Amino acid sequence: MGIFIYIFKTLYRFKWWLLLLPLLIVSIVIYMTREIDHQYEVDMTIYTGIISTNGNDISQTTQQDWNILKNSLVNVINTIKSKETLHVVSLRLFARTMINGNLNKDNIYISSRHFRKLTRIVPKSVLALIDKTSEEQTVENLKNYIQMDRDNFVYGLLNWNHPYFSYGALESIKITPLDNSDILYLTYENNDPGITYQTLEILSEVFADEYRTLQYGNTNNVIKYFEQELARTGRELYLKEDSLTQFNVQNRVIHYDKQTEAITILDRDYEVRKQDALSARDRAQAAVNQLELGIDENLKSIKNNAEFLNKMRQISDLNYSISQIESYRPDSTYMAESDPTLNRLKSNLQNQEKDFRVFIEQYSRQKYTRNGYPNANYVTQWVDELLKLEQANAEIEVINAFKDELDEMYSHYSPIGSLLKRQERSINFTEQNYLSILRSLNEARLRLKSIEMNSATLKVINPPDFPLNAKPTKRKMLVAGSYFGTIAFLLGLLLVLELLDRTLRDKFRTERITNGTVIGAFPGKGKGRYQHVIEQAASQALANQVFGYISTTNAYNFMNILQLDPDIDSRALIYAVREYWQTIGLKVEVLEEGVDFNSRSRDFLMTGKLIDQVVEKASDLVLVKHTNIADVPIPTIYLERASVNMLILNAQSAWKEEDQEIYKDLAQRTGDVPLLLCLINADRLSIETFTGMLPPHSLFRKIEYKFSQLGLTASKA
Repeated sequence: MGIFIYIFKTLYRFKWWLLLLPLLIVSIVIYMTREIDHQYEVDMTIYTGIISTNGNDISQTTQQDWNILKNSLVNVINTIKSKETLHVVSLRLFARTMINGNLNKDNIYISSRHFRKLTRIVPKSVLALIDKTSEEQTVENLKNYIQMDRDNFVYGLLNWNHPYFSYGALESIKITPLDNSDILYLTYENNDPGITYQTLEILSEVFADEYRTLQYGNTNNVIKYFEQELARTGRELYLKEDSLTQFNVQNRVIHYDKQTEAITILDRDYEVRKQDALSARDRAQAAVNQLELGIDENLKSIKNNAEFLNKMRQISDLNYSISQIESYRPDSTYMAESDPTLNRLKSNLQNQEKDFRVFIEQYSRQKYTRNGYPNANYVTQWVDELLKLEQANAEIEVINAFKDELDEMYSHYSPIGSLLKRQERSINFTEQNYLSILRSLNEARLRLKSIEMNSATLKVINPPDFPLNAKPTKRKMLVAGSYFGTIAFLLGLLLVLELLDRTLRDKFRTERITNGTVIGAFPGKGKGRYQHVIEQAASQALANQVFGYISTTNAYNFMNILQLDPDIDSRALIYAVREYWQTIGLKVEVLEEGVDFNSRSRDFLMTGKLIDQVVEKASDLVLVKHTNIADVPIPTIYLERASVNMLILNAQSAWKEEDQEIYKDLAQRTGDVPLLLCLINADRLSIETFTGMLPPHSLFRKIEYKFSQLGLTASKA
């Protein structure tokens, strides 16, 4: 309970600070907020359609997840709050305000009071840009005028701290999605109803355009890039295809695989024909040689005949031509019977062979050979075999010529294969790249169309309305906050002071700081109406407290009255206590240092003569007033033999470290003798702790005292 009384007394001591300073601060706040601006709030809602139209995107191949949808919604919000959007809103708002503002009358664009403030800061060069007939032209003029220069008014209007047109003011627009839907709720608050309304009105007009411009810009750039790449890759593909065509023409390639397959077939046929021709030639040669053995010398001489050789050459040429034509048949469906040239050559060959046979028969004169065979039959066989030999030789000659051509074809087509495949790979890679770019271009165009469809869903479903009523001001809150804030500040300051301040002042603080026991408090010197009464009550309370420590069985009793502060005068306290005790019949004497004894003498310090003086007084109690103990030592014998040792402290002084050391030394040397504390120069509240209520006993004082003692429901103070 004592702590609560102490807290109350501490607060009561600063009652005028706690009462008057908060009222002063409140008065200042009331005066400063006498023209506080009213705040107006305007709201609107925007339907984005991002979540509702999910799945309708023609470029969307898979189902989107919730994070993608939320990111899309956040993109819309960030677009609305982007600096580019706010830049357009600020310029249009300034242009609209300057065009439609009125200096003498409020309107839905701006109040006259705020418009007058605005026109006072707008320079003439900017006023010249305002086209009263066209808002768009005014905005265009402002865009051309603005420069990144601190002296440029329009640039400063956007980037400084103007309450209507700066980025900082427009960034206070709050955007909130409603219940996890794709509907956005926008609110804006400002001190001018027209500005607040027009800000959201302009924002509702430009945000969709800015969103489309941003989305279209990215997509159009992608489309433009893909179109350029598609054209470049197409040209590259055409050039490579033309190069392949020219390469095929130059190398006579129609179908490389078929052609190489045909060459392989020809090579295989060549080997077969070669073996057949060689076999036929060998057989014919053997037959001719065998037959020539049986022919006489006259018939053998025919080989040297010019006409014979001529006919043989003609037959050989015809056989060669026929073999050559048959070797180069175009394909497997070729019919030799339908070739007129081949038919003609074969017909000539038959005629030449007949003519050759006739020639041989006429040349032959002998009827029989030397072996006895009929000469005509023998020559006929020889001629047949000779013709076969010529035909075989012609066939071999054609085959050998064909082999050379076949080798040339191998040499020609072998390197073409790798070069052709290289060009085909390059063309295939370019073609795949072309198709990939074409696919990406189509996807980008689909994305553009999807953006057009999604942007069409950005609509204002609840447009802003011009506010008629202002929001409740914060003036009352400011006043109440200033009052309670001041009180809280003072209480905090008092708490800090109480924790840090080491001024003794009253019983509670003195006992907390010194760890001693305070038994009384005495007022300082004064000339008040009730000064004597207060001193008498304080001395009486102190005397009664001290008397409880006096033993009536001792041969003598004396009380050491000590002090630390040389500036205090305790004589009034001592004599007031003596006077009270004398009034109740006690014999009380006073021994005062400098009058009755000398504390700097050897007798006082070494022989204990002061005790003899006390005994000589033969009184009930002797009050021994010592000088400042910080300057003059007191022998321990006086402290130990005293009935009570009382230390007088100045209530208005601070408890210093040296004081604490002296007090600790006294407490140790007094032993079992009580060491009590008494405050002097104490205030009324500190004295009333020991005396009770002091005069005057007015009604206000009685109520004050009752509450100071927490007697909230007591009927008597």
